[in-house]
Amino acid sequence: MPERTACTGLTEGPGTYDWTVEHDGRTRHYRVHVPPGYDATRPTAAVVAFHGFGSNEVEMEGLMRLSMLADTEGFLAVYPRGLSASEINNNGSDGTSRGWNAGACCGPAWTAKVDDVGFVDTLLADLDTRVCVDTRRTFATGFSNGGFFSYQLACQRASRFAAVAPVAGMEGATPCTPSRPVPVLHLHGTADPVIRYQGGSNLGPFGGTYPSAEASVRRWAERNGCTGPTVETYQQGDSTCTAATGCSPESATASLCTVQGGQHTWPGFTDFNHGGTPHLDATREAWKFFQARPRP
Repeated sequence: MPERTACTGLTEGPGTYDWTVEHDGRTRHYRVHVPPGYDATRPTAAVVAFHGFGSNEVEMEGLMRLSMLADTEGFLAVYPRGLSASEINNNGSDGTSRGWNAGACCGPAWTAKVDDVGFVDTLLADLDTRVCVDTRRTFATGFSNGGFFSYQLACQRASRFAAVAPVAGMEGATPCTPSRPVPVLHLHGTADPVIRYQGGSNLGPFGGTYPSAEASVRRWAERNGCTGPTVETYQQGDSTCTAATGCSPESATASLCTVQGGQHTWPGFTDFNHGGTPHLDATREAWKFFQARPRP
């Protein structure tokens, strides 16, 4: 996608907005937080955050507190909403089953093979008409099912997403043939009982077999041409991050942050999800990773 160097005629200012688009005959929803100091003429980085199965965009905003960081760092925070079973079947809305079709996960969206990648294309096209998004600094993150889906976007939309940071979600896309090396930062707890650190096939009717966290990251290191040793990049308390080196380009690393004993959590915020670790702030680490890795 060509670089966006300036914007004209855009009128949205700072604030939080709930917008809709039409895709595949359905009304799809997403939330956008525009930070103070936003300049409607200047391309601004955007982080697109995908919620987990059974959740929604409002809960995702609260879970990771991305909008708070956006206010201090000056980027756009975008929260799409997945479809529920009843929405897929066009008979109302059941928010308990919302999710994404993400290769090996999860739920009705996966079973019905919903074109969520196409929805993201439509969302981004709509977003580009409302706010001045930097097309070279658009990033994806997600929790659980949303983490799986951020991997899916790395596989299928490397032309738009500069880097991804899945949390508690594996790479389940088949095939995965990215158009360019995509930097990956994967964060996961070793005691996660839902999306198991060592991989598994425990999702029953909600998904298929998925690889381990280490295998997910190793696959991307191979795709990104990383031939050097793995080095430690972060260590505090129960949390350690390692990164592949010798990648092409060097910034296209594949990195794994492991929380020893961590459960199905968003690392960093101890008031959510069974008391996640205080030793690793997943939101801040993802943003630091993204900042250094605009799309070539």
